[in-house]
Amino acid sequence: MMRTAHLLPNFRSSFLPSSARVARPLRPCSARFTHRSISSSTSSRTSDSSSTRQLRDAQNKNTESPLAPIGVAAAVQAKQDPSSVPARPKIFDEFALRDRVGIVSGGNNGLGLEMAMALCEAGARAVYTFDVEPEPSEDWVAVKEFVEKMGSRLEYANVDVTDQKKVWEHGDIIGDKEGRMDFCVAAAGVMEPHTPCLGYTAEQYRRVTSINCDGALFTAQAAGRQMERFGLPGSIVLIASMSGSITNQGDARVAYNSSKSAVIQMARSLACELAPLNIRVNSLSPGHIYTKLTAQYLDTDPGLLDKWSNLNPMGRIGRIDEIRGPIIW
Repeated sequence: MMRTAHLLPNFRSSFLPSSARVARPLRPCSARFTHRSISSSTSSRTSDSSSTRQLRDAQNKNTESPLAPIGVAAAVQAKQDPSSVPARPKIFDEFALRDRVGIVSGGNNGLGLEMAMALCEAGARAVYTFDVEPEPSEDWVAVKEFVEKMGSRLEYANVDVTDQKKVWEHGDIIGDKEGRMDFCVAAAGVMEPHTPCLGYTAEQYRRVTSINCDGALFTAQAAGRQMERFGLPGSIVLIASMSGSITNQGDARVAYNSSKSAVIQMARSLACELAPLNIRVNSLSPGHIYTKLTAQYLDTDPGLLDKWSNLNPMGRIGRIDEIRGPIIW
């Protein structure tokens, strides 16, 4: 199943004035839909009922949670046999990443680092951050030291996500060392300054799309190849943007907007292809959030913060920590 999430307070929407906007889940690619006429025959109804029960039982067996019994089913079972199900919350177990290993590209600063830290806090054994900078930032070092006290590891790799061969090689290195790969967040991205579309050069366009679009694919491939290698279920999240679904009036960034739209469609395509391997693929579309990337524009344009805030139903732009919950989900 592929979910495309658009986060508020960062997304202009007249439909949902809440804190999140989630697109309706897509149907599985392999789904087949047929229409059967209803017969008044008792024998036909009995046969259909039997077939329906068999189908439901098969579906339940194939989709049972590893934490089962869970939810209402757990409460019902406990009612019938109190000793069979201890009364304790499992909701935190559903979101736990105990002993999991994964990749976060663009994890040296900003949203990438915030998400990497959240994954560590959720119990990940190791989170490998890919970034083009030769050395990690001071913020990254501080996070590494902090999560080590929680029993997690934050690792750094100098990787240019536009170099497919190098990205794949580092995926192999992680697989060899850890013996598994469970998740991936493709968050590396760039945004060029305000540039009118008729003057946008080929070099500018290719730089943005190669990092934002090609880099997302190569990172997802690196993780997915290891998930397939070890036969493990996995989760891949591509960081898109609200700008991939809407057009920001007065904001001349045709390459960025186009690249993020491509990332959203990429997630749909990967979700269909990788579903048979039990690998889920989703895209997450943040809106206006104050980060080191957006600070270069907000800090030099006094009216821009008010403009972006007024475009949001909550009257403010997002905080970087508000990305933590959605990425774990």
